[in-house]
Amino acid sequence: MTNKRLKEKQDHSIRMILDAAMEIFAESGYEGARVDEIAKRAGVNKAMIYYRIGDKKTLYDAVIHNVMHNAAKRVTENIKNNFSPEDKLKIYIANFAKTMAQYPAFPKIMVREMASGWAHFNEEIVDDMAGILVIVKDIIDEGVKKGVFINVNPMIAHMMTIGTMILFNLSMPVRNNYSHILGGKINVFEKTNFEHVLPEIEKMILRALKA
Repeated sequence: MTNKRLKEKQDHSIRMILDAAMEIFAESGYEGARVDEIAKRAGVNKAMIYYRIGDKKTLYDAVIHNVMHNAAKRVTENIKNNFSPEDKLKIYIANFAKTMAQYPAFPKIMVREMASGWAHFNEEIVDDMAGILVIVKDIIDEGVKKGVFINVNPMIAHMMTIGTMILFNLSMPVRNNYSHILGGKINVFEKTNFEHVLPEIEKMILRALKA
């Protein structure tokens, strides 16, 4: 096997482990998650997890870091300097919607963390969060300078955006189970794909920030 094929196989194994770990952490929480259950769902040997990634805490950190780091990287790569502040904000919102769609189990982990007082986050994860907030801050600052946005704390703007997406994701069961009641009164967005609700989120955030 060539070095390239070997690396691809190793990368695939790590992705399988991280995906399985995210599902287990979302279902059982950090305390309830077991490495042997993660290994079973990933279809790998338990020893491989310890060898390739580490213990349960290291695995948990890797799951969160992987999502947040990739989300920030995706936004940064898609925002161009010549874009307007409004377009940059739309790209930020759209890319985080893609992240939520790509990792549907992630919102449950975030809600569990909020309920625990962020008990399991380390400095690297907080640094990832800070990097995301800096992106939002730069967009808002430019918008304020150009007279299109009001001056608002980037953390509040980010919470409005991500909070809406998390609640949309987690409210899926009640929307599906009680659509016969809700559907007669409002549009409950029965489809789970974020592309259907994304224009609504963009409109809400842009309206809130508009000068």
